[in-house]
Amino acid sequence: MAIYRIYPEKDSTILSKPNAAGVYGNAGLDEVLEIRSYPDDDGIGRSSRMLIKFRDRDIDSAINTKVSGSYSASLKLYAANASELPVGFNIEAYPVSSSWVQGTGKLQDEPVNISGVSWKFKDAGTIQWNNLGGDYITGSLASSQSFDVGSDLDLNIDVTNFVSSSYAGSINNNGFILKLQDNLEFETTSSISLQYFGNDTNTIFPPYLEFKWDDSSYSSTLTDLSTDI
Repeated sequence: MAIYRIYPEKDSTILSKPNAAGVYGNAGLDEVLEIRSYPDDDGIGRSSRMLIKFRDRDIDSAINTKVSGSYSASLKLYAANASELPVGFNIEAYPVSSSWVQGTGKLQDEPVNISGVSWKFKDAGTIQWNNLGGDYITGSLASSQSFDVGSDLDLNIDVTNFVSSSYAGSINNNGFILKLQDNLEFETTSSISLQYFGNDTNTIFPPYLEFKWDDSSYSSTLTDLSTDI
């Protein structure tokens, strides 16, 4: 089995909780990406989601010059921390339906950084998402991963359908949005927190898109041994 990996062009966490002035901040340069669901101090359910995108030219190069024959493509992220997880849950990955700007902010910036994507905006505060929390495509191009008690929390989501559709030009590549399943978002009675190493990590665990294909070969012709045993 042959393996080839490419690394993201950009990523970011987006958060549903604005600051006291109602401003949604950018977190494009944080080392860790977050998926969360929790009640804020006022008891309002909040969530955060992750965005990640790989370059078209990197995907095209992988398929054109590395992959041989049929392949699978998996989105992989390494868990950094997790707390208060439910007994079972899904993390879902959807194709983002429009372009977005990574930005240069971090979650703890004061004043709030608005240089790029946030829960409300695709860019530096001028173009809004059609839906708060990002616009994404459902259906056959969506993927998910299920987790149970004691599961390895690293993400390994099959995104072959999306990658092949993007490569064929039948859908634009605007990356993925990753989130908890709908009924676990915006919790008001409990908290869920999952953190993953992002593209700006200083560790050896950045996210990547992994291609796999069978590169084995064999011969159907048998050769007689020339010596006796």
